[in-house]
Amino acid sequence: MGIIRRLILLFYVLAILAALIAAAGVCLHIIPTDVWQNELNHIIGRHETLAALGVMILASLILLTGVFARSSSGASVLSGDVELEHGKPGEVKVTVPAIVSVVERAAIVVNGVRYVEADVVQQSGQMPIKIRLTIALGQSFSAPRVSEAVTQSVDDALRTALELEGVPVEVKVNEVVHAIQDRERRVV
Repeated sequence: MGIIRRLILLFYVLAILAALIAAAGVCLHIIPTDVWQNELNHIIGRHETLAALGVMILASLILLTGVFARSSSGASVLSGDVELEHGKPGEVKVTVPAIVSVVERAAIVVNGVRYVEADVVQQSGQMPIKIRLTIALGQSFSAPRVSEAVTQSVDDALRTALELEGVPVEVKVNEVVHAIQDRERRVV
């Protein structure tokens, strides 16, 4: 829910709460009958009442569209644990930050990748998770080739470390940066 809908919901709920408190006061005879009847006759006779009702109807429609709106991705980013196996020895669970760490380490070693950010996303189907990678690409590298290499590297790392096969990997190039000269790796 966006910030605009949250603000509309705040004022909408405050208006409904005030009306409910006034109605409770009338029902419990805290507010005398002659007072609320005079105020009600005065409020009904004003043009501003129609404007306020129009605003409340508009707010109701905006909030109603928020109820039926779908998120853009249709999937939610996970947190917590992911169950890998349930067998005789017991459950095997891995935390989402551990999966993110494995994925980011596998992706950053691919030639042409300068920055990696990973998310584990819940999905329906046979494989309950999906990996979303956002990378910064070196300037002189091909996005399709690097994306394929990143996908292969992540797939290998997940298969080796967690015995997860067939996890969908979505790679998005967020930025193209100046390529840094590749140097020979030093062994210390």
